[in-house]
Amino acid sequence: MNVSHTVSPVRKAIVGLSASLMCTASVMAAESSVEVSPNVSVTPYIVNGSDASVSDFPSMASLFIDRIDYDGVYSTGAYCGATILDPTHILTAAHCIYGNEEGQLFTIVVPQLEDTSEFPNGNIQKSRVVEVYYRSDYSDNLSDLLRNDVAVLKLESALNIDSVNDVVKRPSDDSYRIGVNDFVAVGHGNTESDFDATTILQKAPLNYVDNSTCASAFIDGSALTDNQLCFIGDYSVFTRLYGGTCQGDSGGPVYWKDGADYRQVGITSFGTETCGGGSITSGVKVTSVFTEILDYEAWIDSVVAGNETPKFVSTDAKRTAYVNARNSSGSSSGGGVSFGLLGILMLIAGVRKALKR
Repeated sequence: MNVSHTVSPVRKAIVGLSASLMCTASVMAAESSVEVSPNVSVTPYIVNGSDASVSDFPSMASLFIDRIDYDGVYSTGAYCGATILDPTHILTAAHCIYGNEEGQLFTIVVPQLEDTSEFPNGNIQKSRVVEVYYRSDYSDNLSDLLRNDVAVLKLESALNIDSVNDVVKRPSDDSYRIGVNDFVAVGHGNTESDFDATTILQKAPLNYVDNSTCASAFIDGSALTDNQLCFIGDYSVFTRLYGGTCQGDSGGPVYWKDGADYRQVGITSFGTETCGGGSITSGVKVTSVFTEILDYEAWIDSVVAGNETPKFVSTDAKRTAYVNARNSSGSSSGGGVSFGLLGILMLIAGVRKALKR
């Protein structure tokens, strides 16, 4: 990612993923390199998490860059999380794909991936994204706190999944905001700022934070809307951090434990400058902010029904032209994907922990 923007202080606690984001340019520049420092990612990982099984979260999916069929290049780590709406439609955050030509052209969805080291040569299934949908009122302006951060990706071929049990279960109302409820964030993001200790899917319990309290954590808190959900995890005396999302978790889910069911209530959007929020004496009020799914159900269903116009359509001709242009300009040994300023707030792991041939 090539980011040289000047970011105004939109937050007390917004995202210091900016430092990580700035490193992405050097990451993509080393497409043929295997060694990449962990702070290259702009995605959030799960902090204070534990190993998760995809059998418990079968709607979980991961986004990778895959140019193998064109020039042999692929990402060695997922750049964002996602969830399965049906065999051909995937739910994620708009900031994961917005303004990113390479991501729109070469994103591959891998469902139910427990260990990211299995991509691309493990016993996995994958399908290429061919249509990208996000709302026209999505804002990547930091002062808007990534308003309407939701996207749907249509796949080239249907995933071989259980179309009843392996898809997102949604809530019927927002009663999960009332009283004490169990929530869990799931993702392949970093386990702390600029560092990922595992390739295994992680989960972390979270506690709901009301929007009034959440808004007070931000200088521009008035930009927080009722379409966003806020959480903070428990404090660990071992890590000295609060549980939450981190770099690499963007686009992934937060689930509400509704009896025997895990219902997805939010999409990972952004988090605090330091994953986990820092010390217990720092006055941390929130570690993770999510787009609330319930408020976008009508739009999501309209996309799935084929009633919306895609913002981007990926074709073989476009992918070939992109690779040829890079090769002819000598960019195969340099350059990078530009995710834009948003990446700073998002927990997007950047199309690269590394790109590899």
